[in-house]
Amino acid sequence: MKSNDIEKEPLLPTDAAVLSWLENKAEQLHAHARMLVDDYWRQLNQRHQHVTTKERGRIGLRIRRRESRLSFSIEWYRIATLRQNGQNKPICQYLKKGPGYRYPLQRILKGEPDWEQQLVETLENEFADIRKQMAMLGKLRDAYLQFQKAMETGLR
Repeated sequence: MKSNDIEKEPLLPTDAAVLSWLENKAEQLHAHARMLVDDYWRQLNQRHQHVTTKERGRIGLRIRRRESRLSFSIEWYRIATLRQNGQNKPICQYLKKGPGYRYPLQRILKGEPDWEQQLVETLENEFADIRKQMAMLGKLRDAYLQFQKAMETGLR
């Protein structure tokens, strides 16, 4: 092989660089989602100060890390109360996302105040995009790990 041929070969990133890039992208998405979740609760609490108990929203939101650092979920739930021993205790009823990256908002938001419907719909559009990006990062990671295995077994 000529020295000119070596110079023309593309530079491949190291395994650590690829995995670090994937983790950084996942962390950026998590930070963005965390900011949106915190903003949701801030807006919800602010609104609750100006409306009657009947006009309060009952939809909650959380972000939860998965076992893998490259994965997290953004989940909506309904806040309900359970009467027990003469006291009302709050309970959370998690809502099913269904197929794809979006929650079925028409069913979830039925009977909720208009202000809450608008807030949830706006955020769910951003969350669907984040969920899609996270799924793509997971596919990239899995494909890269499969590539690494293939390279190891092919070299033996």
